[in-house]
Amino acid sequence: AKNFVEICNASGIKVGILGKEEKCCGEPIRKMGNEYLYQELAKENIHNIGKYNVLKIVTTCPHCFNTLNKDYRDLGFETEVEHYTVFLDRLEKENKIPMKEEAFDCTYHDSCYLVRHNDIDDQPRSLLNAAGANIIEMDESRKNTSCCGAGGGRILAEEHLGTKINIARVNMAQETGAPVLISNCPFCLTMFEDGIKMADCEDSLVVKDLSEIIVERLRKK
Repeated sequence: AKNFVEICNASGIKVGILGKEEKCCGEPIRKMGNEYLYQELAKENIHNIGKYNVLKIVTTCPHCFNTLNKDYRDLGFETEVEHYTVFLDRLEKENKIPMKEEAFDCTYHDSCYLVRHNDIDDQPRSLLNAAGANIIEMDESRKNTSCCGAGGGRILAEEHLGTKINIARVNMAQETGAPVLISNCPFCLTMFEDGIKMADCEDSLVVKDLSEIIVERLRKK
């Protein structure tokens, strides 16, 4: 979130937040079966967003994006919602992000809520290319992406049977030979940070959010 705000500031975009009034969108709770608490959270969020006459929301989480942009519509929510990769890709194409290109190798993980539910796969790659990335794709990418293991509330559960999904995905990233695994989902990042430790490959692979890559390349005024 801090990276996104820094990028917006460098691009001349003013950003507002709800601060202490901002709460979880409720998606993990709903997926784990507590529909009542989800709806209470959603209604409170919708009220607070409406109270400040918010015209547009940019989320740094695909789960929040999908929930606000689709599920909240059932509760009368009408505010425009975008994921930050789509928002920043448009800024980059308009030459508004003061970013210098620095070559690096990486592999990119498509989060389920971006690519499977919302068909967003080109914009993150376009941003990475603008940053100087040589993207080495994993076998399971774009619509055929592999889950990180956090979806459906599983980030709050513990797997005990079979191979942990996050380790399996980290192994796929390792097979590309790329030293950096890029995502743009807080759930995925958390799972991969743990997966890298459990797969004992901290010396050969690091996970970063796409926003981190852009911030590293911002031209400082």
